[in-house]
Amino acid sequence: MLPASVISATVRPHCGTPTPPGERVATLATPQVTDGQGHARGFGGRELYVGEIRDAVMSEGLACPHCHGRRVVRYGKRKGVQRYRCRECGRTFTDFTGTVLHGLRRRDLWLDFCQCLMEGLSVRDAAERLGISKNTSFAWRHRAISALATADSHCMCKGLVELAQLPMLRSFKGSKVPPDARMDHLKPWVSRYHRVYGHLIPRPRLITLLVAVDRAGRTRAEVVPRGEILTPTLSRMAVSQAEVCVPGVGNRFRFGAGWPGGVRWIGGLRRRIGRVGGGPLYHVRNANRLIHDFVEWMRRFFGVATKYLLRYFSWHLRVAALAGSGSAAAPKLLFLEMLGRGPMAVGLRV
Repeated sequence: MLPASVISATVRPHCGTPTPPGERVATLATPQVTDGQGHARGFGGRELYVGEIRDAVMSEGLACPHCHGRRVVRYGKRKGVQRYRCRECGRTFTDFTGTVLHGLRRRDLWLDFCQCLMEGLSVRDAAERLGISKNTSFAWRHRAISALATADSHCMCKGLVELAQLPMLRSFKGSKVPPDARMDHLKPWVSRYHRVYGHLIPRPRLITLLVAVDRAGRTRAEVVPRGEILTPTLSRMAVSQAEVCVPGVGNRFRFGAGWPGGVRWIGGLRRRIGRVGGGPLYHVRNANRLIHDFVEWMRRFFGVATKYLLRYFSWHLRVAALAGSGSAAAPKLLFLEMLGRGPMAVGLRV
């Protein structure tokens, strides 16, 4: 579903004028791979520099992150980090303003933390490896995956779009369960087989994870109440001209008055507005495979609050796509994705 070829950019070692050592932000604490002559290979993927962050965030030139003004001048340094001042709004900023590194004290550990994310380590295991507290590890994790989810929220599927859904129970892990969503009075087997006994479960508990994938690999996911009409939600995930493919057997898709781009029901005839047909191009294998892999990957966390589910979904997309990029380049590419300027920010390639 998500081969290593989805990554169109690679991390290359610096050439020409050497980067000043004072601009080094972090170094990946893994053994270097050397060639036959003892020279390090792929060292560019093991170090992160301020200039690389600046080039990724301000790819069109130096600009104020507050008012987007171009009249920017240097304004001294703070703890070795260059500061700038905007002459239009008068506010100051640095190269880290608006990024996941803004306000962090231990930026030198960030590439190692990205490596922990690639390995899917728990909060406690990552904290033990990096020598930080578990609260810091938890805050870093959600700062990182929140940035990934924000980058994904701007992606819109186009063309031929596959839809798949996963019925779930809303999880309130880490917070108080509302009175209208309590399930203490129900037998354990009712929640275990919630797809069958959904009529016995409170409505606020019944949700669906909706996944959309187009032929270019752009992927979106949303959490919707079970049984809700999907047209308003789908309009936030795909353009109106997109033609959607949905399974016609074993799923409960409701589009209300229909979808403007047309609907193809796969695997059976449905009396719905839209076109019905098959063919080699019309299938939902990619969307179903993505949901299956996501469910298997999530087992290691032993439950996640539903309000964080889309963050974990974005995290899983990057881990799956970067799995074949090599241990040196993957953490740095993952960090570029957090900046919203990585090769996957414009969509995955299936």
